[in-house]
Amino acid sequence: MEFSGKAVWAVPPQDERNEKPESNEWFMFRNRINVSGDFNGLLRIAADSKYWIYINGEVVVREGGLKRGPVPDGSYYDEVDVSGFLREGENTIAVLLWYFGRQSFSHRDSGIPGLLIDAYGVKFGCWKVKKHPAYFDAGYIQDSYRLSENSIGFDARYDIPEWINPDFDDAGWAVAVESAKPGKAPWGSLEKREFKQWFWSELKEFQSVEKLPSLGDGFTVYRCKLPYNMHFVPAIEVDENCRAGARIEISVGNGTNCLSPVFIIGNGAQCYESIGWMNGEDVFFKVSGIHGHVKKFYYRETSFPSEFIGAFGCDDPLLNRLWEKARRTLLVNMRDTFMDCPCRERAQWPGDLIVQLGQVPYCLDREADLLIKKGIRENLRWQRDDGIIYGPVPEGSWKMELPAQMLSVISPYGIWTYYMNTADRVTLEELYPFAKRYLNIWEFQKNGLVKYRPEVKGEEPVSNNDCEFGTWDWIDWGIHIDSAPAINAWFVLAAQGVLRMAEVLGYDADAKETEQKETKVREAFCKYYWNRSRNGYVSENFEFDPDERVQALAVLCGAAKPDQYPQLKKIFETVEQACPYMEKYVLEALFKMGETELALSRMTKRYRSMVENDNTTLWEHWPEESEHAGTINHAWSGGPLTLLSQKVAGLQPLSPGWTRFSVCPQPGKLKQFSASLCSPQGIIAVSAKKTESEWTVEVTVPKGAVAVLDFSGLGSSQHPCKLTSGKQKLIVKTYYQ
Repeated sequence: MEFSGKAVWAVPPQDERNEKPESNEWFMFRNRINVSGDFNGLLRIAADSKYWIYINGEVVVREGGLKRGPVPDGSYYDEVDVSGFLREGENTIAVLLWYFGRQSFSHRDSGIPGLLIDAYGVKFGCWKVKKHPAYFDAGYIQDSYRLSENSIGFDARYDIPEWINPDFDDAGWAVAVESAKPGKAPWGSLEKREFKQWFWSELKEFQSVEKLPSLGDGFTVYRCKLPYNMHFVPAIEVDENCRAGARIEISVGNGTNCLSPVFIIGNGAQCYESIGWMNGEDVFFKVSGIHGHVKKFYYRETSFPSEFIGAFGCDDPLLNRLWEKARRTLLVNMRDTFMDCPCRERAQWPGDLIVQLGQVPYCLDREADLLIKKGIRENLRWQRDDGIIYGPVPEGSWKMELPAQMLSVISPYGIWTYYMNTADRVTLEELYPFAKRYLNIWEFQKNGLVKYRPEVKGEEPVSNNDCEFGTWDWIDWGIHIDSAPAINAWFVLAAQGVLRMAEVLGYDADAKETEQKETKVREAFCKYYWNRSRNGYVSENFEFDPDERVQALAVLCGAAKPDQYPQLKKIFETVEQACPYMEKYVLEALFKMGETELALSRMTKRYRSMVENDNTTLWEHWPEESEHAGTINHAWSGGPLTLLSQKVAGLQPLSPGWTRFSVCPQPGKLKQFSASLCSPQGIIAVSAKKTESEWTVEVTVPKGAVAVLDFSGLGSSQHPCKLTSGKQKLIVKTYYQ
């Protein structure tokens, strides 16, 4: 990144900061800038941590910036087009800076609140700065060292609403310190944010507002209903007779929520809009001293800037609802990163990321590809000095390896899937050395299996401090996990992913070496884990039913052979121990085995409780098998979305960027299905309907693409054929033999 010679970091002077370094600080920055005819309309903006920018009194960016960082010592910067706001001559620019000031599972704190705004053709004066007197730290509903954000408190009695206006007098404000040059410590290297700013709607009224029975504590609680689970900021309007100093606490109906903003009423009629986003479906306003003075409750929806564009439908309403809930859950787990959940920790766990990136092509527009790219680049480039890839990253308080999740990143489900969906060879080339290095740190036993990496430290750090290096041998939630064979199967899959990358990139020697490792471990897996008496893959002394997760990975990595499928099928029919994370791979294995009806019946059985409840998102756990459902918006549960579009409807890329793709449906007993997606080539779609004697199939192929059709899954003996873009639509009738 190149900056003009005038670019400096503006940092609040120490007397404008807390006496002790604390989290949740808010600062107002102002400057008067002159714009010449050379200005190209673009501002480059970087901050620790988030910013809101106003030009000549108008809001330009809401919640700009990304959590740090692209690499452990780096930061992101935004490039914002402000040509519609800046005018020739003098302009006023005002920036509200939110400094988290704490480490977390999703952000690495730099230690200093800072702001950098730079542009060619613009002359900046000195930055004036003042700590915002109205903001305060409202703490947590429950302690959560996983989050970098604290609950935002705002006391309107001390607000200075006119500070963003051009005619505001800031003569008494402090002059910001011009700190380190761009690209130097403590902010490190700066990398451009590639995707757009967040989507923000206008203020809207809630779907419904209900006054709840009084608890006798002097507070009145209003329950406000959102149309679906979303990111939002809440707002409340009160009349002029409302008492100054009255308190409003805002929360959501989610037991794992850790944030609850607080608003203190000022003088006169006012509308307060909380500035930090929340997540949920039911919003609770707990108010004191303002009963009878509330005029309206509002919300403003916000999200990652990607739109729903793919679709799936069939003649089973439960499967349709499952697909729709998975899509909604995916979107609410996308923002700065792919998250495991948007309430408890907002962390980018690698295993969650891999399940999520497989869903994206089937339901979102291509802007979402950029968040996948960001996620996998972070995951690989945060590689430790010892070669370990760990997660979640970005982070400031976690450095433990989860081997099974890390192997999934370099498997065909991770980097390779991103490449096949985008044809982004540059990123493949960039990340290959990191993937190869991680695969090479694994050691082998004399019998050819990889050495198991046992747990070295507990699940989580016990404080907000950096935890020690270690290993968490997490495979899945649930019970009776046969870990050693699962890790070996994941290693085989990882080797297959690295092998594909090496072959595409032309690293022949690497490919040969990796293929030898893959073969060695896969053959050892078959030799040492196949148990004839138990008809499954089981480690020695494993006393429980064969773990269906291990059987699934054996099928997916190619260790299990077709003549073993009937025996494995019996395990999949009777053993249900996988949590929603690994259930995706269990179901996929059934599709690979050709057991479509069992896959769909198991999917329906296991997901029914998640689908038939009133929530619009999917849960972290099976509620009937645990004390609680965990988070109610966990996108690792969305694996069926991928499988319904990819296996049932049969849409899958065969060449990078969907230039060549398959249409190979496996509908089982379904009599009707349709699916569409937005590929880099354009819209791809398939629809099919069955009568007593035939299937009618319609395929849409974008210009420049080639579809490979295989309708054998419909009960036809028709051989695979090719459909080119010479004819945009083809109606195929296929008869049973």
